[in-house]
Amino acid sequence: MNQNEWLNQFRSVNGREPSQEELQAAFQRGEFSQTVPAAKRKMKTSTIVIISVISILAALLLIAGGGTVYYYVSGNADGVWENTYSYYYSSKKHRWVSATRENKQNNFEDETFLDIKKNSVKTYSYYVAKNSEDFTSTSSYSHIRSMYKTNIWQRKFDLSITQAEYMKDIRKYINNFFKTQYTSDQDLKELQDNYKKTYKEIKKGKVTYQRKGKQLIVKTYNKKGRLIEQDVYIKRTGKAVTKLYHNYRKAEKAERARLDKLNAMSY
Repeated sequence: MNQNEWLNQFRSVNGREPSQEELQAAFQRGEFSQTVPAAKRKMKTSTIVIISVISILAALLLIAGGGTVYYYVSGNADGVWENTYSYYYSSKKHRWVSATRENKQNNFEDETFLDIKKNSVKTYSYYVAKNSEDFTSTSSYSHIRSMYKTNIWQRKFDLSITQAEYMKDIRKYINNFFKTQYTSDQDLKELQDNYKKTYKEIKKGKVTYQRKGKQLIVKTYNKKGRLIEQDVYIKRTGKAVTKLYHNYRKAEKAERARLDKLNAMSY
């Protein structure tokens, strides 16, 4: 008999369950044979291969998905970034020049920072000429709408403004910060034409970026694909951001006061 049959017989004769010792002793005496479990059905080799392939593909997809998320997050440049170093290629000198060092040597106080929100890149920039009664001037970029949007997948700044939009903002900028009683219409027209050429050059070029933690490296290439400028930015938060905006508004106010004073002067 098997184990189940022996158990049923023991219960009917003794009216109870056997102890572990009684069960073991009966087995050793050969009163029943151990129940042999049914043999497990072997998987076909093809089934095992399919399961293995599916497992590997699932693992690869998981790894790829994690890598994609990391690549996107690591390329997100939203935030405020202050320029700490800048250099450009001088076609006249045929070498790279440190704009940062050059400004210091000429006693120029230069400040540029990017405010990137939802991939929209807005630039603020100004300089103060310390040798010329603190002559202050803000850049055109500060007075026009955001020119670029970050292309996270390709790590580029894509131009996001049309020539018509750019020139509309530039004309307003020229009228507010260049037009005085001493400037002629011809001067203003030439200035507008120069900005139009600038836009066309920008459109033909390319701007890339690379984020390394709290550092942002921005590279500018001309239409021939040659690197012509590189800027290094550091991410700022809290009071540092407040200070950047405070100093910029102060510079813009100083520039506005200088222009108003110039317009108030009589011939």
